[in-house]
Amino acid sequence: MSGAQETKELVCVGCPVGCPLQLTHEGTKLVEVHGHECNRGAKYAKQEFKDPRRGLATTVIIEGARWARLPVKVSNPVPKGRVLEAARLIHAIVAKAPVSVGDVLLTGLFGEENLEVVATRSMERV
Repeated sequence: MSGAQETKELVCVGCPVGCPLQLTHEGTKLVEVHGHECNRGAKYAKQEFKDPRRGLATTVIIEGARWARLPVKVSNPVPKGRVLEAARLIHAIVAKAPVSVGDVLLTGLFGEENLEVVATRSMERV
């Protein structure tokens, strides 16, 4: 039994072109993608339809450093519906100087091994 086809429109963020995409789907099954000028557009559309995720960068408190906040990022995109939850969990981290770029401050965000909170700046102890 087949459901009615529906169309969803997106703007691709896979490259600077920003192609307007049209996704045709039947419920949770993606049928077709139109409008992409490169393979990244099709890949983005499939990912966005199946499991939308977003990159996340923010800051955490750091003790013993010249500045009070340390910039961090999540190593891989987090589920779109859990971005605020991820930010709350990350904001609970208190780092201690010294910290180097690339230091992992938290591993396994949401129980996903590939989601790590990583320092994006080095800060010496003062």
